[in-house]
Amino acid sequence: MHYVKNIFTTACAAATLLALSSCAASEDSPDRDPPGSAPTGNAQRPPHGGRTQPPLDIETNPLPLPVQKYLLTPSKMSEIRPATTILVNACLRKRNVPPIRQTTSAASHQNYPDPYEVGRRYGPIVKVDILTYGYHLPPAWFGGTTAPPKISAQQEAAMNGPSGCLAVARRELIGNHSLDSPVARQISSKSFTESLKDPKVKAVTADWSACMTKKGYSYTDPLQALSKADLSSPKPSVRELRIAAADYSCKVSTNLISTWQKIEIKIQDKEIAKHLPALEKANAQRARIMAKADKIIDQGR
Repeated sequence: MHYVKNIFTTACAAATLLALSSCAASEDSPDRDPPGSAPTGNAQRPPHGGRTQPPLDIETNPLPLPVQKYLLTPSKMSEIRPATTILVNACLRKRNVPPIRQTTSAASHQNYPDPYEVGRRYGPIVKVDILTYGYHLPPAWFGGTTAPPKISAQQEAAMNGPSGCLAVARRELIGNHSLDSPVARQISSKSFTESLKDPKVKAVTADWSACMTKKGYSYTDPLQALSKADLSSPKPSVRELRIAAADYSCKVSTNLISTWQKIEIKIQDKEIAKHLPALEKANAQRARIMAKADKIIDQGR
C-alpha cells in the first residue's frame, strides 16, 4: 500500500515533486502500510491519471474504505502532479535551466492498477496479476512502459534544497498547508491494527490458514505469506506463483477480504464520527489547493 514516490526518477527530489512533501515526511507518514502489510522497499504506489472499470476478478470486490475520502490517495496526487510540473519548469526556466521534458504519454496512465485503492492492505487480490507475477508488483504499478525522462545534474541541483524549484513549487501551490490529513492517516493505521484483534478477523484468518495447509503451505495469515516472498528477485519463482495462487484461492473460498474489510469499515466509521470536524477541515483545504492546481493547468504556466 506504498505511495509511489517517483515522477521523473527515484531520487528524493522527484519524490518531493509528486508527493509535495519532504522525503522524510513520506517515510514517516502514519498511513504508511500497517505492520505486516506489503514489505517496505519492495512495493510502491503507482502513478496514474485515470481510472478504468475495476477488473471482475478482484476478490469479492472490496469497497473503498471510508477514511479514503479524507486521505491523499494516488488518484488525488495524480490530479495535482501536472500543476506541480508546470511550476517546477517555470522555476527552472527563470534560472536558465532547461525544463524537465515529460515523456510519459497519457496512454501509459490509462490503466488504474489499484481500482479500490486498498493496495496490498490484505495482500494481493487481483487474480490475473497474482497468477502472472505472484507477490511481485505488476509493471502497471510503476506507471506503464514509458521510460521516465533523464534529469541532468544541473536540473537536479536546481530542484533540490530549501530554495530549489521543488520547494518553490510546493510553496506556491500549497504554502504552509498540507495536502494530507494526519488524523485520517492515524485512523487508517488504527483501524488496520485493531482489526487484527477482532474475533471475526481471527476466525476467518484461521480458516484461510487451514485452507493453505490443505494445499501444502504453512502460513498463519496472508500477510505472512506476502512477507516471506523473495521480492528482491526480478521475477517470481515457480514456487512463489504456486503459493500466491493458493493464497488467492483460499481468500476467495473463505471470504476473507470482505469479512476483514467489514470490520475495518466499522472501526473507521466510529473514528471518523469522533474526528469529523478536523477531517472536513483538511478536505476543504485540499479542495482549495486542487482548485488552484486546476487553474495552473488551465493557464498552462
